[in-house]
Amino acid sequence: MRRAFWILVGAHVLMLAATLPLLLGTGLHGGILIGDETSYVDAGRALSNAVRDAARLGPFDTTELRLSVVSSGWFMPGMGVLLAPLFTVDPDASVAAVRLYLGVVTTLMLVAAALRVRTLLGDPYALALLVFPGLVPMWVVFSTGAWGDLAAGIVLAVLAAEGAVMLRGITEGRAPTLRDGVRLGLLAVAMLYLRSSTSILAGGLFVLLGLAALVLLRGAQRRRGIAALVAGGVCFLAVLAPWSIAASRTLGDRVITTTSVSNVLGNTFGDRDELCFGPCDPGSTIWFNPLRYSREVGRATGLSELEVQHQMSAYARRDVTTGSYLRDVARNLGHYLEGPAGFTRFMHDPATDLGWLRWLIVALTDLMFYPMVAVGLLVLVVARRRPLPEQALPIVLKVALAALLLQPFVHQAGSRYWPTAAPIVSLGLVMLVLQAKTSTWTWSRCASTSASPGPDGAS
Repeated sequence: MRRAFWILVGAHVLMLAATLPLLLGTGLHGGILIGDETSYVDAGRALSNAVRDAARLGPFDTTELRLSVVSSGWFMPGMGVLLAPLFTVDPDASVAAVRLYLGVVTTLMLVAAALRVRTLLGDPYALALLVFPGLVPMWVVFSTGAWGDLAAGIVLAVLAAEGAVMLRGITEGRAPTLRDGVRLGLLAVAMLYLRSSTSILAGGLFVLLGLAALVLLRGAQRRRGIAALVAGGVCFLAVLAPWSIAASRTLGDRVITTTSVSNVLGNTFGDRDELCFGPCDPGSTIWFNPLRYSREVGRATGLSELEVQHQMSAYARRDVTTGSYLRDVARNLGHYLEGPAGFTRFMHDPATDLGWLRWLIVALTDLMFYPMVAVGLLVLVVARRRPLPEQALPIVLKVALAALLLQPFVHQAGSRYWPTAAPIVSLGLVMLVLQAKTSTWTWSRCASTSASPGPDGAS
């Protein structure tokens, strides 16, 4: 198994090396506006400047932090933190350097996650992570992108494994330790810093473990278990607090994670032609125009831009009905299945004609992606009668996938978001295969036992 593990790691590295020449000339997606990649790279530069200010014991440039890290409050700063070391070493790092750096960092994250999952769940789960998503061509291409979705999915795989082990221990009467709780909290907040939509998932996992500890543990074990989860929650909030406080002060309104919900709801479920209390000014994106308008209205009225965005979103959604909302949700769900390799149009050097190579990336990604969609559905709906400790991993994976699938109900979906869920589906595939093998073995043993002759020679 160890040899297979490192062979798969080598295969991932070779695939990354083969695709890097196509990616190093790729510009940042989003251009000069507020595209995600542009914002994350700007945040990384600003944080690296703050590191240098701290090293010189000089004053912090809080203006740059407000403008480039908090900005509109749409993006959690996790990717900025991940990029800061690069810009600390090379303040003028090119986009090619960013791509190369992120490819190396995400590869190291994947290997570290697989090693931890192997320790917690076993070899098959670790090997599966290295195959899916580790050998999916589009996932490898995405690994050089400055989005937080893919990195959040890697952290989620470890968080799910840790949560499943903790839940199994609780079902067997063993309380998690304080170290377990702290580790869970830090993993959850790291995932949240990389992808804000995982907040429901993190909260759901803590609620699940808390209820299990209350119901299944007794006496001192219950007290220790609750104390461990409280410690994890405290760590989670303590790490989240600096961002929430800074964003709230900068934007003049309460911010817990991100501020994009109002704009997203209006664009996704409302009438876009009414989002600015009428049509927005032409010449920009459906995201930037409403933001700019809310700032202008906020300056004119004395309201915060977030309050104006709430009003704009409500106005655009005033004619939403249950039927129109469900149609939009169904369309969003469908977007998950449309071209998992669609971002190849952004993730390559415009001067390079991908030709057959793009076809190969798309074909291999589709070949691996669509069967795993079926696996994900099976993970959600299949339930087997097993001892409670053996239900720990299935329950955690169901909670994780269900929480991720809430996004189409509140946000536009698309081909950029599946990498967050991919590692969870991979763990689910191994779980289903092992369960099927165990069930077949149990059924065969029972059948052979029932067919054996009795003491009187009768079958």
